[in-house]
Amino acid sequence: MPREFRIGIIGNGNIYNLAHRPAWRDIESARVVATCDVVEERAKKASKDFGIDRYYRDFRDLIKEDDIDVVDICTPSHTHAEISIRAMESGKHVICEKPIATTLGDSKKMIEASRRNGVHLFIGHTRRFDDRWVQIKEVIDEGRIGEVVNVRRTERSWAGFPGDDWHWRRENGGVVVDLGVHVVDLARWFLGEEPVEVFAKLKSIREEARVYGCYDFGVMIIYFTGGKQALLEVSWVHPKAYAPFYSSTEVIGTKGKIQHSDRDSNPAFIVDNNEVRFPMFSPLLSSMPYVFTKEFSHFLDCIENGSKPKITMEDADMALRVIVSAIKSSEEGRPVRI
Repeated sequence: MPREFRIGIIGNGNIYNLAHRPAWRDIESARVVATCDVVEERAKKASKDFGIDRYYRDFRDLIKEDDIDVVDICTPSHTHAEISIRAMESGKHVICEKPIATTLGDSKKMIEASRRNGVHLFIGHTRRFDDRWVQIKEVIDEGRIGEVVNVRRTERSWAGFPGDDWHWRRENGGVVVDLGVHVVDLARWFLGEEPVEVFAKLKSIREEARVYGCYDFGVMIIYFTGGKQALLEVSWVHPKAYAPFYSSTEVIGTKGKIQHSDRDSNPAFIVDNNEVRFPMFSPLLSSMPYVFTKEFSHFLDCIENGSKPKITMEDADMALRVIVSAIKSSEEGRPVRI
């Protein structure tokens, strides 16, 4: 029989409720044994989601427990490094929401901690598990559109989190980190080359972004080793008259192109008490929460079999490296080498 993995979840807020909770429920080889959140009521409620009574307010108390194999981190971006490193030093495998970190120094420390302690560090770049983008990658690899020379990708959201939410805090990077690492990784994956230079223009448009000093809109042009290019846009200023998420993708090759555009990325969604919920019957994805089930199952298989993950910690580090360079480019008004 396959091994049963015992999971501890740290962070029981938005992404936990939206995707991690239903995903873990669907994985037979995983059993959630503990939850943790700085807000006690959230941690307690999360524990009841899995029929357990074990919850914590301090992540240090959770990671010191010997019966936990894997720690799932769903906390604000700027906390990823400290929690991940402490968990790995306690001998735990880590599944961490993207971005890997908010600074390159922290990202390096996380990768070193994984290697030093002989445990896995997985970063949740879900796009590589979404059937839509997987199929596009397969078409590219089959050579059906010739050599890919250009990728255009847009991801927009009307950012339904409250004005005092941690997403708006400058230390978490704003939309250029939140969605930016996704579009950068997808472009790099499709093009099959390494990014070498970026020119970016980032803006703070909504009041929340201006108050907290974060970026909520950005455009990036990225140049790759073989002369290929990517034009990427990310935004939290998408009008609320539309669905919560919108994306478009265009992959141009020497013999053809692939085009995908969601007028409504999420055709079935529910807005209730300021929460956006996605019913399981939604054709929505691939995207939520089914794609998370695929992602987590893959990560557990990698632990079980010692295989290389589809998205490595080095891939996640490169995505962050591009974003850090993009921020520098925008602030200095010039292209920046990566």
